[in-house]
Amino acid sequence: MKTQKSILNIILAVTISGLVISGCKKKDEEAPAPTPVVSVVPNGSQSQQTQKVNDQTSFDDETNKAMDDAINALEYCSKTRDIQALCNTTVDTTFAAQGKITLTYTGNDCLSLTSRSGSIIIQLPYNGTTLTTWTTAGSKAQLTFVNYKVTRLSNNKSLTFNGYHAIKNVNGGGVIQLLAGATILHQIRADMQITFDDGTSRTWLVAKTRTFTNVLGLITNTIAGDTTFGSYVHAAVWGTNRLGQPFTVDLPTSVAYYLAGTLCLYRPHTGVLIHYASAFSYTITYGVDILGNPVTFGQCPYGYKFNWIDSTGTPQQIVLPY
Repeated sequence: MKTQKSILNIILAVTISGLVISGCKKKDEEAPAPTPVVSVVPNGSQSQQTQKVNDQTSFDDETNKAMDDAINALEYCSKTRDIQALCNTTVDTTFAAQGKITLTYTGNDCLSLTSRSGSIIIQLPYNGTTLTTWTTAGSKAQLTFVNYKVTRLSNNKSLTFNGYHAIKNVNGGGVIQLLAGATILHQIRADMQITFDDGTSRTWLVAKTRTFTNVLGLITNTIAGDTTFGSYVHAAVWGTNRLGQPFTVDLPTSVAYYLAGTLCLYRPHTGVLIHYASAFSYTITYGVDILGNPVTFGQCPYGYKFNWIDSTGTPQQIVLPY
């Protein structure tokens, strides 16, 4: 799983703006997931399992990045200055007084690891006369994805997103409050159509929370599934995978990673994700070493492992790097 370095830049920034506005340029970006390292004897279901895991983690990574981009724009654009934030991205704030900002992507990220195109339209609550600012408790930003395509330059694999993410700033506040020790809670609801690189299109729904905490300079982002869906009580994502199988992602243990205060940044150090499907469900365990063992406190994790039972009833395991 990857997360976005732009969040750390936000945390370290010294000048804050509570709303949006004028022509900001945007912020730097994190790498996509590397090529998997396989540590198991091949079997008939391995390729399908690896594909499903890659699809799930790529979806999580890229939508997290998009949400971070939007929050950066809401908190850091102002009428008095530009902030160089994202390469090959423009921020249109023509209608910022009505709470609307448009991010348009036109090329490689700052590390030239992915290429992005399309746009994301951000809309804050506006009733025709009054605008509710992002840092107000309960404020909700709706992100509309319009042919937002992310292509990994190393292998030309891509995902294209259409649909929306609604992000609710539950208890209000922003980076300043986080640095002062407050807890920031974002609730996400999404309805997304995903087009994979093979042309397959699927609809995925999202219900999760992202909690940002600061304990003595150790800043953590914790992601949890917060909805009961069928028999799953920590459901975070559900829909149909590219193989046409209905699935539900449950997070029995929240996924947590550090944003500042340690060398082990952006790599989940705890968390369990279970992908329930009609064929070959699997479990991802985050924060392991190269052999798949949980890392001890103070160690940086190598990656994550996923386990499943194959068609012969044999347990299988693959270890993947972050």
